[in-house]
Amino acid sequence: MKITCAFQYELYVDETRRAALSRNAGCRRFVFNKALGIQNERKSKGEKLLTYKELAHELVLWKKQPETAFLREAMAQPLQQALLDLDRAISDSFRPKSDPAHKGWPKFKAKDIGDGFRVPQFAPEHIDDANGRVKLPKIGWIRYRRTRAIAFECANGTLVPGVVKQIHVKKDCGRWFVIFTVEFEVQAPDMKALDVGIDVGVVHAVATSDGRFYDLDTEKIRSIEKRIAGLKRKLSLNQESRKKLAKLGLAEPFDKKQPSRKRRQLKERIQNLYRKIRCIRQDFHRKTAHALAQEYGCVYVEDLKVKNMTASAKGTVANPGKNVKQKSGLNRAILRTGFYSLRQTIEWQLLKVGGVMIPVDPRGTSITCPHCQSRDKRNRPTQAIFKCVNESCGFEANADVVGALNVLRKGRTGPSAHNKSTSPM
Repeated sequence: MKITCAFQYELYVDETRRAALSRNAGCRRFVFNKALGIQNERKSKGEKLLTYKELAHELVLWKKQPETAFLREAMAQPLQQALLDLDRAISDSFRPKSDPAHKGWPKFKAKDIGDGFRVPQFAPEHIDDANGRVKLPKIGWIRYRRTRAIAFECANGTLVPGVVKQIHVKKDCGRWFVIFTVEFEVQAPDMKALDVGIDVGVVHAVATSDGRFYDLDTEKIRSIEKRIAGLKRKLSLNQESRKKLAKLGLAEPFDKKQPSRKRRQLKERIQNLYRKIRCIRQDFHRKTAHALAQEYGCVYVEDLKVKNMTASAKGTVANPGKNVKQKSGLNRAILRTGFYSLRQTIEWQLLKVGGVMIPVDPRGTSITCPHCQSRDKRNRPTQAIFKCVNESCGFEANADVVGALNVLRKGRTGPSAHNKSTSPM
């Protein structure tokens, strides 16, 4: 079977290469924004939008014009990819709203947000994985931090080489990374016999039907969030004090596009803390998904609509929401855990080892008794305790484990359930 994996490494760059990477990312952003401006103008006039081929012809003309001749210094492929990205984004905006691929009309790219570029065509000898370096057009060889080989590790521990299909270079919190998209041809492994149901929550991030818990270090994340809040207050005070000094004529007028050194430092510190939270969450997702994939062949999960779950409870002026503070706290807890990203990671880890993830209907999983199938809101007196109110049953257990047991039962009896052997519980 064919499997596509991404391998990310940090680049070792000096000032010359850093400037070259920034220049290429900036040129890509410039081409995207200029092309989007043309499409916006034609759309407002009711004219037919330009196709990718027509925009590519415009790109050739831009390179010849004196005011945009700097585009010739950049790599050609990232500029073409920017036009392809815009063409794809516009096509997606015209899809029906019922289509999951539907997106809104594209927006202009901002500086330092998502900076990067793609190189889809290159010679195989431009990647020297043994020595940890990659050669980029018009830049040359750049070394990267080789934390692992570009190879697929099979279940028996053997490494299978693959074919690099694309090189993606991106900037994250002032550091540059290279991402290799690699395609592997591997033998499909045998599916493991055991299956399990899992319940995701904010107290226990993951609870399994056999009574195991996988917890995210939320205390550490909360402490980082407090530091971020403090730095944001400093950033706001910096803006207010700068405006007051400007009124007195003691400083230049405040301009977000040209921030002061102190303001840039505060922003960098905030970005680094956000990245730290993201790394903690990703590390938890990958370790949890790996542990589940190594033991189970089939994992049943709740088909949760995270976007709806984290919607604001404020409502409108005519119909104000209820328990807004409590709902906003729950929203933060859900987003802190990252339910959807966790589900994607579990699905990917299972795919690599020949397993499968099956979503099930989440309705009633938290209030249904797994023994007598009694469904009653009173079965769950608190967040952590489940106690069946049926006098002939009286089953009592952790509420998250009960939810996982119900997910397992629904998965086995549902129309898409697979025939699996009995789980340990």
